[in-house]
Amino acid sequence: MKLTTRFLPVLLLLLWQLPLLAATVRLEASLRHATPSRPLQQVTPTAATPAVGVNTSAAARALAPALSVYPNPSRGLITVSVGQKLPWGDYKLRLSNIIGREVRSVLLRPEAADGGMNLNLSDLPPGMYFYSLVQNDKVVSTKRLVLQN
Repeated sequence: MKLTTRFLPVLLLLLWQLPLLAATVRLEASLRHATPSRPLQQVTPTAATPAVGVNTSAAARALAPALSVYPNPSRGLITVSVGQKLPWGDYKLRLSNIIGREVRSVLLRPEAADGGMNLNLSDLPPGMYFYSLVQNDKVVSTKRLVLQN
């Protein structure tokens, strides 16, 4: 197997997460450089804005529903399960191939929180895919799925 095919998925994932990493580093740097003569701006924490010093990605993950797809690896028939009821907004499952092109988008119905929602992906070629939970056109979480033949 070529070295490029092994590290291409890792490189794509790193490039995808780079803006989040940069924001986290900036936040930690601003917290480190706060002095009594130059205090941080006071922010009142709410549900939409987490407290200063709290990792925003961890706070977002705590509020977001947990999405799982099984079996993984799969031969085409998968079950999508959401860890809690979908409270507000429209939730979609977006399936992208390894280069980031969207190959399928499915609106998640309330039964995905109850017993799971069955999907047939057997028409897709085998390979590695990324599935994302999307709420109001914003990606909440992304995970990996492997389809086999």
